[in-house]
Amino acid sequence: MTVSEKYLELGLIGLGRTGETKGWFSGHYGAAMLAVYYMDREFDLPEHVQAGLVRNCESYLERFPDLFKPFAAEEADRRLLDKVVDALRANAERLSHSGHGLAFGFLGLKAFLDRPDMITPSIVDGFAEGLMYATKANPDRYWGIPNYFEFDPQEIEAIPEYRTLEDMAERALAECARIYPGKKLNGKMYHFTGEVEHGLTHGQALMEFERLGYGELTELSLPNHRIQMRLNRQIAPEVMHTEVKEPAFSQITSPKMWEKVYNDPHALKVPYAALYLIDKLPEEKRAEAERNVCKILSQMK
Repeated sequence: MTVSEKYLELGLIGLGRTGETKGWFSGHYGAAMLAVYYMDREFDLPEHVQAGLVRNCESYLERFPDLFKPFAAEEADRRLLDKVVDALRANAERLSHSGHGLAFGFLGLKAFLDRPDMITPSIVDGFAEGLMYATKANPDRYWGIPNYFEFDPQEIEAIPEYRTLEDMAERALAECARIYPGKKLNGKMYHFTGEVEHGLTHGQALMEFERLGYGELTELSLPNHRIQMRLNRQIAPEVMHTEVKEPAFSQITSPKMWEKVYNDPHALKVPYAALYLIDKLPEEKRAEAERNVCKILSQMK
């Protein structure tokens, strides 16, 4: 079984429709389609995983038909890609929304490079608009930090400076060792697990920008990823007892993971990012890293 190329096309359409939603969150669904397509192309997945990926994509098509409605035919123009890169640069300049703009943005850029025939005005404009929404964030996202925009990477001794992108990948995966479920505290929801998983998706984006020839985006956001790793450690004392010690499964390809249909599009995006980053680790570190990621995946709904 092979995941159809239609999910690449639908993924770009979904990203193009993001601007119509006047926000950035809906970009997750188009990005999930693209993650499914590339995960299948880049990894030797068991058939039950491929079936699970397709099942979940089809559920998004049923739930959000307007998000994946094709655009009217337009002439493609590769020069329009500059607008996407500009929007990605705006996201790279400052950590915002856990790096979401980059985490789903790199997938769109990657897909455009594979399908330049889809670099059309409507898709590009909607995608770029959605990316710009992702640059606008509240400063109190992290527990105990009034304004995370004031964090300076020079002041974050707890997170060693990255010498290489592989250092960054290893750090992002190491931070998965201690996972705490999200919780509402004093009327505000804190996504303790979600923040850690976005260290993975953000990290994958930075490695892919470099590979795709957009290293300036990697260079811009690399200090932000380090800030993110420090901020992700902001855990309220009252949730410490809820730490996830044992995942429901220990391998990303476990049938237990792929027998479900998920509401959360991160259930498709995070496995792709995790497999991508784990592949960059020394062989002897991979099993433990994968088990730790499964502490995150076990919570997907």
